[in-house]
Amino acid sequence: MPSHSENLAGMFYMTLSMASFCLADLALKWACEILPTGQVMFILGLGCCALFWGIVKGKQEKALTRQFFIPAVLLRTAGEAVAVVFIFLALIHSAFTSVAAILQTLPLLMTLISFIFLGEKVGIHRILAVTIGFAGVLLIIRPGVDSFDVFSLYAVLAVIGMAMRDLGSRLSPNSISASLLALYGAMTFVVIGLVMMWFEGAKVPSLEAAGYLLAMILLASSGSYYTTKAVRLGEMSVISPLRYTRLLFGMMVGVFILHEEVDHYMLFGSAIVVLAGLYVWFREQRHRRLEV
Repeated sequence: MPSHSENLAGMFYMTLSMASFCLADLALKWACEILPTGQVMFILGLGCCALFWGIVKGKQEKALTRQFFIPAVLLRTAGEAVAVVFIFLALIHSAFTSVAAILQTLPLLMTLISFIFLGEKVGIHRILAVTIGFAGVLLIIRPGVDSFDVFSLYAVLAVIGMAMRDLGSRLSPNSISASLLALYGAMTFVVIGLVMMWFEGAKVPSLEAAGYLLAMILLASSGSYYTTKAVRLGEMSVISPLRYTRLLFGMMVGVFILHEEVDHYMLFGSAIVVLAGLYVWFREQRHRRLEV
């Protein structure tokens, strides 16, 4: 069992990873304001492919095999494609704070999917928490009112894609490493980026745009690295709740850097989503302890 100091280190690295991912999203948003979206996606895909290809080769795994065509792997890869396309669109067209809040509903959606499709036991308390969490999302996007941001639905579609990705990951054979699955997902970024570039064209990146692209790749890679460090050092029950710090960082970026306005509906809805997610996590941990 990890020591107290290891748990503290794990908590630090998990918080640092969430900050890195949030800043990577900001760099992506700024890059897409200068360069065509497809070009940014293509470059991100190349950077991620280079990273995961190096990891796969370091483990002496075969990258291109028939395992790619396993249904669960195809589901994960398709989900990754859906997620990245709509995350790009959400970050470009919608408020950064709204996107950050809506993306936090992924654990709630995964709980529901586990109950419906995987046959996992989910008690009435968790189902109720999931329902309340989705009600929080309605407070954030507020469909039907004058302030409704239709582009915030891109973030909802991104969450659905991320859920497809995570479901595919869970159903994929254990013989396929996480780095190989990540490589397949990154390859979709390259393909989608190329298709979009066919219609949008491409530009020679300015020094500013190149800086955003470099920051995007480095921060996203750092986030993955820090998450791995956190998981290896600390107990999952200790570090997992700190994933919600990404919402706090998203709010800070939106308000203090992008000068977005956050009203009481956004704050209340975000609080509902986070508290519902933490409650679902708490009940799941309690259920696992009782099983042991």
